[in-house]
This record gives sequence, C-alpha cells and structure tokens, in this order.
Amino acid sequence: MFCPECGTENPDNARFCGNCRHPLASPAGGGHAGSPVVELGAEPQGTVPNGLKYGILIATLFIPFIGLVMGILYLVQGESEAKKDAGKLWLYASIAIMVFYLIISGDL
Repeated sequence: MFCPECGTENPDNARFCGNCRHPLASPAGGGHAGSPVVELGAEPQGTVPNGLKYGILIATLFIPFIGLVMGILYLVQGESEAKKDAGKLWLYASIAIMVFYLIISGDL
C-alpha cells in the first residue's frame, strides 16, 4: 500500500505510513490499496523542476560560479539520473561561459 501523503510503499496491513506517519486507509475502507496518489502539477520525485533548471542556467550566464557550485553539488549529491544530468548541464555551461569570458577579455 502506498501512502497518499508522501508516496512511500508500506505493508498492506499498516495503519500509518512508516515514513511520514500519515494514517493509511484500510483495504476494506474503499481506498485504492497499492496505487500511489499523484497530485496534479506535482513534479515526480527525483526530477529537477524546469524553473530551477533554467533559472540556474540563466544565472550562470551572469555569475558562472553559481553554475559551477550547483553543478558540483548535484553531481555529487544527486539521488537520481535527472539530478545528475542537471548538474552536468550547469557545470559544463559554467565552464564554457568562464572560458568565453576569458577569451573576450584577452586573458587567454
């Protein structure tokens, strides 16, 4: 049975979620046992919201250090492939922008 609050899988006979302690519907209570509840407009777990992904990318254009730090954090601490991919995007973009800034400044 999946928790309707956090989506954690619990044993079928559980009365409360083992993760968030939310009360679970009993199988005889008419709940849909075994199916997670998905809120409309909610991002799936393990993904990076598009607003964050593109916001960091735009901030990296002006301050490459932001992309460098966020890229390293998401590569090292990313629990999912989507988070690691976002980290790679930010890291590579920040390096490319730093090289571009060095070229146009005449220091490289």
